[in-house]
Amino acid sequence: MLRTVPGTRKVSTTADNCGVLVVEDDSAIRRLVRMVLTREGYRVEVAADGVEAVLKLGLADYDVIVLDLMMPNLDGFSFIDAIAAADPGRLKRIIVASAASPTVIRERMKGAPFDMLPKPFDIGDLASRVRACIDAQRENARS
Repeated sequence: MLRTVPGTRKVSTTADNCGVLVVEDDSAIRRLVRMVLTREGYRVEVAADGVEAVLKLGLADYDVIVLDLMMPNLDGFSFIDAIAAADPGRLKRIIVASAASPTVIRERMKGAPFDMLPKPFDIGDLASRVRACIDAQRENARS
């Protein structure tokens, strides 16, 4: 599960209505992440598995994808393979949140560029990593 930060957080004035797709089969984690990132000022969509996430990506683009790996129907590894085949640039937008070993994840991902957040994670840390991912994309766009 998640470790939460005590207290409430102010809505960020720098989120600029960026879109975040949260792909997580645990409904409690989905709700919590959606609530916190929405308070931070992000547009947040959720998907319960990789199949639903692929469908949502066909309808909209997202600045960040927060991805669980162990899910039914289409797991996170298969989801990343599908993204890599269709649009490798999107891999730089993925934050993997998983209890799996970082070594196993790196081996399975074949060095794909993404950020990893081990479960259980601190919700404030996730919000910071989402912001860092968006900031990195903006910096790359300026270069």
